[in-house]
Amino acid sequence: MGDPAGIGPEVILKALADPVIRKVARPLILGDWGVLQRTHGGKKKYPRLICWQQGRPLLSMLNHPSAFVVYPLSSLAPRESRHGISSKAGGHSAFSYIRVAAKLALSKVADAIATAPISKSSLIDSGHDYPGHTELLAELSGNAECRMMLVGAKLRVVPVTGHIRFTKIARSLTRENIQATVELTHHSLKNFFGISRPRVAVAALNPHGGEAGIFGVEEIDLIAPAVKSARRKGIAALGPFPADSLFYHAARGDYDAVVCMYHDQGLIPLKLHHFFGGVALTLGLPFIRTSVDHGTAYDIAGSGKADETSMKEAILLAARLARRSTGKRKP
Repeated sequence: MGDPAGIGPEVILKALADPVIRKVARPLILGDWGVLQRTHGGKKKYPRLICWQQGRPLLSMLNHPSAFVVYPLSSLAPRESRHGISSKAGGHSAFSYIRVAAKLALSKVADAIATAPISKSSLIDSGHDYPGHTELLAELSGNAECRMMLVGAKLRVVPVTGHIRFTKIARSLTRENIQATVELTHHSLKNFFGISRPRVAVAALNPHGGEAGIFGVEEIDLIAPAVKSARRKGIAALGPFPADSLFYHAARGDYDAVVCMYHDQGLIPLKLHHFFGGVALTLGLPFIRTSVDHGTAYDIAGSGKADETSMKEAILLAARLARRSTGKRKP
C-alpha cells in the first residue's frame, strides 16, 4: 500500500477499479484496513474491499468475483495517517507491508509484488535506514546486486547508481558495478521481455562522452572497459555514448535498454516520454517486483487528483511477467 499518508491508497483503489486488472490477476492488498476504508469512503467508483482475518481461507477469498482482499498489517488512527504528513508510524507501517510482501513472494505464496510509493524520510525516521524499496528488498531477499529498471513503451533505463547525492556519483562508479548492471540488464531483457538478442546501450558520464579525457576519464578508465568485458561474454553492449543524443536513438527503437550512470540521467528522459505510465522493475531479486515510478505526492494526497496510470501499469506488468515465469493464466 506504500506510505499511508501519501497517494498510495488512492491510486491502488483507482487502479483496481479498472476491470482489466481482475482479468489478469488476483491482487492481495497489504496495508491498513482503516486507511483504505477512509480513502474508499463508500464511493461507487471504487471496488468493494473485504478484510482477511486470521483463520479464514486466504487463497479462496482471492477468487471473490466482485471484491478485493485486504491483508491488514497495521491499524493506524486517523491522526497517525493524515494526508500529506510524514510520520514514524507511517514509515514503520510501510516497512511492515514491504517485509510481509517479500516473505510471501519468497515462499511462493505470491507470484509477484507491485508496490505503491513510500516516504523515504518517514521510513528512516521510523528506524529503517534504507534509501528506497530496492535496497530494502535486496536485503530482505539476501541479494546484494540489485538494480532498478524503469520501463515505458518507448524506453527502458537502468541506472548503475541509485539514490545517492550527486557529488558521490563519480566515485561510486566502478568497472565492476557498471559491468554487473549491463549483465543484469541483458539477462532481464531476455528472461522478462523475451528478447533473444538484447541491444544494451551504455551512457557516458561526462559531457560529450568525456571528449577523449578532456572532461573526465570515467569513460576511458571505467565505462569502456566494462562494456568490453560484457561483450566478451556475448552481450550486445554498445557505448559509452554521450547521453545528450543517446536517448533520442533509444526512444526510436535502436536499443532495447539504456544503462545510465546515475538516477536522473535515465529518469529524466524516461519521464519525458512516460510521465504517467512509467513503471519501475527491480532486477536481481529472486521474485518479480514492480512499482510506480513516482513518489508519495503529499501535496495532493487526499484530494482525489492522483493519477493511477503508473500503479495500474505496475500491476499489469507484474501479472504479465508472472504469467511468463509461472505459466499461470491469472497470477
